[in-house]
Amino acid sequence: MKILLRLALILLFLGVSFAAAVYVEIPYNINTKGVVSPVREWRLDRLPDGTIINTEKNNFTNKIAYFSVLEFQRGDHAEFIVNEDLFTGRTVNKGDTVGYIRSWEEERRLINLTGALEEQEKRLEVSLSGEKQEEINAATERLILAEKEYETQKRLVARMEALHKTGVIADEDWDRALNDYLVKEQNMNIARSVIEVVSTGSKPEEQELIRAMIRNYQRQIGQTQNRIDAFNILAPFSGTIIRQQMTLEDTESIIRVGDMERLTVTLPVELYQLAYIENGNPVVLRVNAGRRTYNARVIGFDNTVQFMDQRQNVFVTAIIEEETERFIPNMLVQAQIICGEVSAWDYVRRMFKLIFEN
Repeated sequence: MKILLRLALILLFLGVSFAAAVYVEIPYNINTKGVVSPVREWRLDRLPDGTIINTEKNNFTNKIAYFSVLEFQRGDHAEFIVNEDLFTGRTVNKGDTVGYIRSWEEERRLINLTGALEEQEKRLEVSLSGEKQEEINAATERLILAEKEYETQKRLVARMEALHKTGVIADEDWDRALNDYLVKEQNMNIARSVIEVVSTGSKPEEQELIRAMIRNYQRQIGQTQNRIDAFNILAPFSGTIIRQQMTLEDTESIIRVGDMERLTVTLPVELYQLAYIENGNPVVLRVNAGRRTYNARVIGFDNTVQFMDQRQNVFVTAIIEEETERFIPNMLVQAQIICGEVSAWDYVRRMFKLIFEN
């Protein structure tokens, strides 16, 4: 009788245990730590060779939204002029001028193209008007004056060149004098072209050739002007200036702006636990082990493995769904990913797997 009673109790215990393992549900959460980032981030960096890199990244989609490179020809004396007033505040507005790049090479190119265009336009004007003696006399006087101005500027540049090489004259003064020299040279060439046209006349086919050259110079001037305009760097969106005094990167950060209205958290999760996480899972955040919690939500996963402490991890991205004033970029926060309730049997199985993996 006692044996039957014991057997019944054992069967009852096993039945209750089985029912508990199958029907009783226990919350299963994954604890980790994450790094806070703005949803959108814009960076302007300078490489050691002077190249300017303009990058806008969307951390919500984990994609580069915009990328451009401003590089300069060898020997081009270019300088980046920062809008210092902008950096005295904490924020920037969309369209604010962060700075602009002055390229003396591009400015010289624009001067040469503009002078060449004016030369051809003057040739066409004189050609269409027909040659007259008074026009020849006036053109001769303009040529004499242009040649005198050119020779004067040429001698000035020759004297300044030696001083510039020894460092007595600044690069900016030298470039300005060289640009003036190019302008004088263009004026002299225009005057010579006018003399040539009024003295020899022009045929209709020559006039059409001049028109074609004018159109070509206009296109080149437009392209050069667009490139110069691109040197004015504007903030692509409103945000907070992210200040970081020390960095291990090879690039020099000119400015870094984050859209702090919404923030994301990047969470490393061990590979074997990835199967327990889905998009939309709640995430509970804590700052500095504080008692207050903040709500976030899983919005995406990486599809590559990265090793941390010689363990396979996959990064999960969550978005913070509350006010974000308490958070700053690159802040480390404690996180708990809520994976829902599982049966006691599944919970025990996951715990054994956790122990085995560690």
